[in-house]
Amino acid sequence: MIVNIKKIFHFGAQNFARNFWFALLTISILVLLLLSINGLVVLNFLTDEAAKQMKSRVDISIYLKTNVSDGEAQSLKAYLSKLPNVTSVIYTKADDVLGNFKKAHKDDEKILSSLSLLAGNPFGSALTVQTLNIDDYKLVLAQLENPVYKKIIENKDFGEHEKLIALINRLTGFINEFIVLISLFFALIAMVIIVNTIKIAIYTHREEIAIMRLVGAANWFVRAPFVVEALFYSIVATVVAFAAVMPLLWLIQPKAMAFFDDQGGNLFAYYRSHFFSLLGIQFAIVAVLSMFSAALAVGRYLKK
Repeated sequence: MIVNIKKIFHFGAQNFARNFWFALLTISILVLLLLSINGLVVLNFLTDEAAKQMKSRVDISIYLKTNVSDGEAQSLKAYLSKLPNVTSVIYTKADDVLGNFKKAHKDDEKILSSLSLLAGNPFGSALTVQTLNIDDYKLVLAQLENPVYKKIIENKDFGEHEKLIALINRLTGFINEFIVLISLFFALIAMVIIVNTIKIAIYTHREEIAIMRLVGAANWFVRAPFVVEALFYSIVATVVAFAAVMPLLWLIQPKAMAFFDDQGGNLFAYYRSHFFSLLGIQFAIVAVLSMFSAALAVGRYLKK
């Protein structure tokens, strides 16, 4: 049995070396397939990070009416602070709200001149609420329908954040689908090339195969060297792909970190911590694809 295994691997390696140019073409397509898969992994990581960052920074702004007293505002703050999953409630006085507005529009002379015409402060005080999860904001908004507090609230601002997160999710879904289609396209091309490469190998060794069949060699023994040849394609392609991916991640990482203000987006660290799982899964994908294609090509020949 051990001798047979050695022979199978020997013949497989021999086929791999003899069909070098076809093997190079096959490996190139498999590398492109793996690069597209890694692109999907990177995209998922970055969009997940973007969603996390967005969700961690989302808050609901509650603007109170101008006639609301400091005591009423503090009462609402205490009420909101006691709600489950509310992590913080920041109270901003009316004068500070006005000051922040002026800073935000310091370059807009029309707005500033309009404010100067007003007799007093057009803004009331405000509360900024943050929760553990984005879905918890809906619970907060529902609690604000309490008649005691509803009458002192001028406006609530949260809708734009929700729309932005929904947009990120839709965009992520679209790009993921596109990359999956590209990956399937490369997978199909790889299967076609592997099948034809194995057919050429079979034609080259047709006399040896005929002799093996005449002496009663089992079909699995005839098929196995070509499957091993396809396995070699997968090993080389996986090594080449990851040898290309890791330096690319090193180059992308500073830009990703800068985009997330050094709060996330460390692609290199992600790949390093998940290296063996990512390597194993991607190798398994191309190995199954390659060996299945090889077995399919040999199977058709053996049926003749």
